[in-house]
Amino acid sequence: MVIKVLIAVVLFVVLFVTLKQKKIYEKFISTYKEDITLPVIAPFAFTVIDKLNLYKRLPKLINFIHQKMITLKGSKLSGDHTRIYLAKIITVLTLLVLLTLAGVEASEGGNENLLYGLILTVIVGLFLVKDLDKKVKQRKDSILIELPEFVNKVILLVNAGDTVQGAFKKCVDQNKHRIFDSPLYFELNEAVNKMSANTSFQDALKDLNYRSGIQEVSVFTTTVMMNYRKGGAQLTDSLKELSVSLWEKRKTVTRIKGEEASSKLVFPIIFIFAAVLLIVIYPALAVF
Repeated sequence: MVIKVLIAVVLFVVLFVTLKQKKIYEKFISTYKEDITLPVIAPFAFTVIDKLNLYKRLPKLINFIHQKMITLKGSKLSGDHTRIYLAKIITVLTLLVLLTLAGVEASEGGNENLLYGLILTVIVGLFLVKDLDKKVKQRKDSILIELPEFVNKVILLVNAGDTVQGAFKKCVDQNKHRIFDSPLYFELNEAVNKMSANTSFQDALKDLNYRSGIQEVSVFTTTVMMNYRKGGAQLTDSLKELSVSLWEKRKTVTRIKGEEASSKLVFPIIFIFAAVLLIVIYPALAVF
């Protein structure tokens, strides 16, 4: 009976707060609808953030999420996406609490199920926070894999008589169809847009360096800024030297990804082997 009351109270609070606060957060939710987890109950999560003043109560967690969002979404959107990700954590944890209570009620009040549910809720919460590290690493690996090809394209275009700015624009135009799927070309597109808006080439490169947050991109932008005024052979020679080291790093990243993929296949292979072995030996065992 107590569990049923708790479930009813949680559902009532979520629905009541969602309906009451819907208009306050409507514009923000419509702007980021694709990024928000369960927009239908998002007003509840945002209300929890504001009413409980989580930004002041959990400064370390907020700062951690914000730093990751600067890398993933850029400094301009990092504040909004920090808020969105925090709302995602609250939404998921709320649903897990409801599922835990429902599971306890279904098992007629088993305390073990309640304990397991609470442990699972904590684990999922920690996983959501740590998952940001994984996303940052995936972004870095994606940039490291694509950067050598981009540098080689710039070298070819500059050798063909194009300017560095023109080479940047042509490379971005060739990859317009996948800008939102490629972290590197997304950042390059931002740099090209800034140059089109009369931002100086050096400022655009500095901004690209800051937004990417990756050492290899920093080396590339520094190399270009140091040599692009000289142009010609000196610039391309410097970029060729850089390209060699970037290709080596790409090989390293690719090899590590291959090793990770192989390790993930170990358990499925063992399971399949055990199943096949059982199928083969079962007839012999059945005879005895």
